[in-house]
Amino acid sequence: IGGSLLAVHGGLSPSIHHLDQIRLLDRFSEIPHDGPLADLMWSDPDPDKTGFVISPRGAGYVFGQDVAEKFLHVNQLSHIVRAHQLCMAGYQVLFDDTLSTVWSAPNYCYRFGNIASILEVSEEGSRFFNVFGPAPESE
Repeated sequence: IGGSLLAVHGGLSPSIHHLDQIRLLDRFSEIPHDGPLADLMWSDPDPDKTGFVISPRGAGYVFGQDVAEKFLHVNQLSHIVRAHQLCMAGYQVLFDDTLSTVWSAPNYCYRFGNIASILEVSEEGSRFFNVFGPAPESE
């Protein structure tokens, strides 16, 4: 996005170091159970981890701030925007403001009571989270 943000569903992959490697993936196919495309879909950041660790979800990896910072530096990016993890406040910012999780489903599955957000990115690259709750229940 604008040459400075990477938007991805899940997270990063130990097999992908450069944006060109993502561009070469066949993204118009079923998501495999493992490999780089699966990692991009199912990996999660964790502020308590270093490097890549196999995810307890059974697909993808958990990765630390060191991984995110290296990927951003190598690719001359400033921020990673992702989804894939419920955030009770609608969003979460990690790794010294270099990674954001955006969750856009309020009251997920009609039972979590969470709020949701969308992320606006200005022409200059500043980010603003718009938070919202669920629509009123119809009677």
